[in-house]
Amino acid sequence: MIRYLKIASKGILVLVSVFILLFLFLFFDFFGRHPSQGTVETFSAPYLGKNTDEESTKQILFGDLHVHTTYSLDAFLGNLPILEGEGTHPVADACNFARYCANLDFFSVTDHAEFLTRREWKETIESLRNCSKISQEHDETEIIPMVGWEWTQTSLDPENHYGHKNVILKPLFGPLPERPIGAPDHKFFASIVEAPVYALYGAMLYDFKNMSNYFDYRQRQLIIKNLEFCDSDKHVKDLPLDCLERAYKPSDLYRKLNEWNIESLVIPHGSAWGNTSPPMATWSNQLNGKEHDPKFQNLIEIFSGHGNSEEYRSWEAFNEVDGSLECPSPTDNYLPDCFQAGEIIRERCRVSAGDENLCNTRAEEARNNFTNANPYGLLSIPNNKPSEWLNSGQCQDCYLPAFEYRPRSSVQYALALRNFEDKNSEPFRFGFIGSSDNHSSRPGTGYKEIDRIRNTDSKYKSSNAFMSLGQSQQSFAIPRSQEINLEQMIDRMKPSQGERVASFLYTGGLIASHVSQKNRESLWNSLNTREVYATSGERILLWFDVLNHPSGIKPMGSEFSMSQNPVFQVRALGSQKQIPGCSSDNQLDASTLNRLCNGECFNPVDERNIIQRIEIIRIRPQTYPNEPIETLIEDPWKIIECEPSQEGCLVEFEDPNFLNANREVIYYVRAIQAPSLAVGAANLACEFDDSGKCIEVNLCGDVEGQGEGDCLSDNEERAWSSPVFIKPTLN
Repeated sequence: MIRYLKIASKGILVLVSVFILLFLFLFFDFFGRHPSQGTVETFSAPYLGKNTDEESTKQILFGDLHVHTTYSLDAFLGNLPILEGEGTHPVADACNFARYCANLDFFSVTDHAEFLTRREWKETIESLRNCSKISQEHDETEIIPMVGWEWTQTSLDPENHYGHKNVILKPLFGPLPERPIGAPDHKFFASIVEAPVYALYGAMLYDFKNMSNYFDYRQRQLIIKNLEFCDSDKHVKDLPLDCLERAYKPSDLYRKLNEWNIESLVIPHGSAWGNTSPPMATWSNQLNGKEHDPKFQNLIEIFSGHGNSEEYRSWEAFNEVDGSLECPSPTDNYLPDCFQAGEIIRERCRVSAGDENLCNTRAEEARNNFTNANPYGLLSIPNNKPSEWLNSGQCQDCYLPAFEYRPRSSVQYALALRNFEDKNSEPFRFGFIGSSDNHSSRPGTGYKEIDRIRNTDSKYKSSNAFMSLGQSQQSFAIPRSQEINLEQMIDRMKPSQGERVASFLYTGGLIASHVSQKNRESLWNSLNTREVYATSGERILLWFDVLNHPSGIKPMGSEFSMSQNPVFQVRALGSQKQIPGCSSDNQLDASTLNRLCNGECFNPVDERNIIQRIEIIRIRPQTYPNEPIETLIEDPWKIIECEPSQEGCLVEFEDPNFLNANREVIYYVRAIQAPSLAVGAANLACEFDDSGKCIEVNLCGDVEGQGEGDCLSDNEERAWSSPVFIKPTLN
């Protein structure tokens, strides 16, 4: 009898299991679904006029060349409902957002190649082509979609770290690469692909109504995990169609792009962002005849939703002494993480009634432990809280800085640098662009400073128990030792890192392009000649020219020689002010506008913001090995105040010392608007004592800090011109 009962109970268990699986399969797509491309809307997008002035022969186009859809698996993860996301954001959403919400002239989708199968790559191209065709048919002035991908290289070793770069292709129609080219597998991406199933199933139970999202994510994981890598030694056109192609260094990427023989640009971005760049990262390892190719790499993203990478500072996370690292002392504008680690332990010792000598000894040990554990120093302080780290590791006097700033990976450092060992090396000649680096198919999110959770990558809310985990998974510090696994790392990092990262995420910037006509050819020519500039998200109009060159006016981005001191002209016109809601010309239905952009579109009025001042930066590149970089960057070299006017600001100036210096000089300008409120502009919102030391932080997204809203604070929006590169004429 008992045997029959056991058999019956096993049968019932099997039937229940089958029923559960059938239920999950029928109602939640247990095996997951491939993400949809979405649908490009056919309503006419609103036309809000050309960006130009009466003196210009060219118009200015605004765009965003750095946007991720949920084809990027990290974007898929970040948009899961349990992490305050809205679910999947397909490629078509990027087109619709650019047309109806942000009102852009051009944009690109640049999903991480490391996560893109050939199917998703083909669907991306198909969707962007559809966007172009529909815009041509229905819009008064068409949008220009561009196809590309992100090569997402990261190394914990500064010598082998080359950073993230977007590849932008000129053509949209006609032959294109069969697959995008990714970087070697990195533990950050491996952690996303190999995320434990039990954690995913736990999320499903916590968020049962959105269970299908997690099954879809799991399907993507399994597909990517089981694909084979291409043979890196073969010509790109001889490889199987469905393999994952990899380029291990920039030189490999350039070689493969040459093999495809399709006009391309390679644009570094987020170079000073400590979330993806290790301590002591530097441009030095790329300035050689192999790892830098000016044919491809002539633009750089200076500002994005992940912060500003412009400014050089002479401090570093560690001091290098005889081949080893030491913890530096704080300066007026920089508190090293390693030093603060000692202060955290000192304070804990004091609270535990330790005597002064003992606490000092433990503080010194903690600093040494942090330094010796590099790049895993944060793991050396257990159970830490974000409040304990104060503002350590941050550039305290930079404009909207990237988190955990890496100064030798800044744009200014790159421009001042020269390689005197490699005769085949070319100097960095970067034009400047801005972008959103948005991960929810929303190009141009800086059109209004609203809606932090939608318009930035900051999803952190202290009231959501899963937020620390979600934000911390973006952290760079993933241990190489097998003794510390991913779950342990997240458990120890999440009390300090995720919340702090959220205070350094912004709505992002734009690229502005001077073009003779609004078409792909003219836009591509502008990108190649560096006649572009970056903005912090506002549509500031900017012209920066050299007036007295013998052959005529030379615009931003130009490279030339002169036998006289250069005379410059800057014209800047503030961005149009925005009003709530969407234009009456926007024909998209209210429910779709609400889903796409929360009912808030680019909606300008005739009144403009005031340009407050023009700042001129002068950089004199190195002329001999080890010439001190900090003496070569003059920021600012000049400041010219502007009269408040709706007509903008027009200034001229000369460098009377150019010829006497007898060396190349690089000039660029910043046009600074009067202060206005912006998301996340206060960063950690430190409270300071009388000596100027941060004694308490107020984190964005924390109910006990800046709150869970938009974390608005005063911000001087700006535009950065591309530089002009001038050499003296040899006599």
